[in-house]
Amino acid sequence: MNNEMITVIIKAVLAILSVFITTVVIPFIKEKLGEAKYNQLVEYTKYAVRCAEQMFTPEEWEEKKQYVSQYITEKATELGIGLNEQDIDLLIEGVVNLIKH
Repeated sequence: MNNEMITVIIKAVLAILSVFITTVVIPFIKEKLGEAKYNQLVEYTKYAVRCAEQMFTPEEWEEKKQYVSQYITEKATELGIGLNEQDIDLLIEGVVNLIKH
């Protein structure tokens, strides 16, 4: 396989993942939390993701994710929302996808 084919395959997988997150994951989290709390948590997540993008370099992706996860955990606690690590990861991925597209 050449590099162009690999690039096309990666883009296709990302597109499929994007559709999955948008149509399945985000509605699931929204239903679980309720409309108002979900919208507030999404806004907090957008804020945290954008801050992390400015604070860290692309090579520091682990630090970015840790920063956003910690921030979201704190905000979820303030809102009285119990989220596990998987829920937080899905929320972050969904918001990153929304921001990029």
